[in-house]
Amino acid sequence: MAKDSRHSAHPVCRAVAKSRKKTRSACGSQLWQMSDTEVSTALLEATRLRAQVEALELRLAAEADRRAVGDKVGATDTASWWGHETHQDRPAAKRRIRLAESLDRHAPTSAALMEGAISVDHARVITDCIDRLPDDLPDLTIPERAEKHLLNEALDVTPKTLAILAKHVLTVVAPEIGEERDARALEREEREARANAWLTMCPDGKGSVRGKFSVPTLHGEMLKKMLLAFAAPKHQAATKRDDQDRSAVVERRPSPERMGDAFCELLERLPADHLPKLGGLNASVVVLIDYTDLQSDTGRATLESGEPISASLARRMACEAGLLPAVLGRTSELLDLGRTARLFSGAQRRGLAITQKTCTAVGCDWPAHLCHAHHDDSWLRGGSTDLANGRLLCPRHHARIHDSRFETTHHPGGGVTFHMRT
Repeated sequence: MAKDSRHSAHPVCRAVAKSRKKTRSACGSQLWQMSDTEVSTALLEATRLRAQVEALELRLAAEADRRAVGDKVGATDTASWWGHETHQDRPAAKRRIRLAESLDRHAPTSAALMEGAISVDHARVITDCIDRLPDDLPDLTIPERAEKHLLNEALDVTPKTLAILAKHVLTVVAPEIGEERDARALEREEREARANAWLTMCPDGKGSVRGKFSVPTLHGEMLKKMLLAFAAPKHQAATKRDDQDRSAVVERRPSPERMGDAFCELLERLPADHLPKLGGLNASVVVLIDYTDLQSDTGRATLESGEPISASLARRMACEAGLLPAVLGRTSELLDLGRTARLFSGAQRRGLAITQKTCTAVGCDWPAHLCHAHHDDSWLRGGSTDLANGRLLCPRHHARIHDSRFETTHHPGGGVTFHMRT
């Protein structure tokens, strides 16, 4: 059993134990007995107290890291030990350890946090900014002046606003060099943001696709403005069809649900003919539907990826969005061009995507829209450019089917396999 820290000789241990006991007692008090003034004053003081407690926590974390306290139990590092013992995520513990180390180098910010004058978020903005300052500054007092300036600003602004101000701190504290340096730093930040942009998407199996992304500030603002235009109450009121839907647009500030609906509307209205080509075709979604299902209220359609959608949604989207309805059982486009063309046409590629869906190499699941269209009988040797002579192959297998080192075997189901010639 751990030793009761209240009996320890060190004042930090006694103070922590006593504070926990008093706070626990205060949490059980009857708050309704307090006056309005007492509630508001206590709330503000509790917020400052939290900052002071976090300042002590970070100082202890830095000291624990210096002593490598996790070594005694075989932990990888102090953050891993701390995260395990307190059930916090290891990345969060690592971030707090880094902040603790940084505060050790920035005494004024650490002191302000210990006084409860600023929050941990303010402290992180300030220390990150000072740590990013160039090493070749002509005046060694610039970092000190920058920290003092940001501390003064932190007393009156939120951490988000402080982060914006921090981007131009050199312009304020050292205008003779700051404007040029800040401009170069901003350009570097923008280049890095664009180079490190990412997006992930994953179906959840319940009719939705979930995703996350990181894009530069400019593109984030562009997307936000587009979504706000679709989510605006006037647009919602103008496009909703019945009174029940109209009543839902009285909220002036778009909720996350309305922003999600706006994102869907934005995607539906993107002009497919203005998008880059993908696999030789406009980036349009192909919807497969039987003619009988097209006429039925209960029918269903299938996307080229294999995911099902209702026939009613397919009918609606075919009127508005960049969908290409492929009605099975009806001939709407000339798919076989024989020897009149060297390359497969867009209509033919859509036909191949409908029938093959993925790369035809056995075991390969490369999607059809990223595959190459290949002539089974080479066009140069008299093969025709029609569906019966075409197959989809991913770039890797397309290169392999033309590699003389490999022998290609065609299977009855339409797949192919490759074997190294001996």
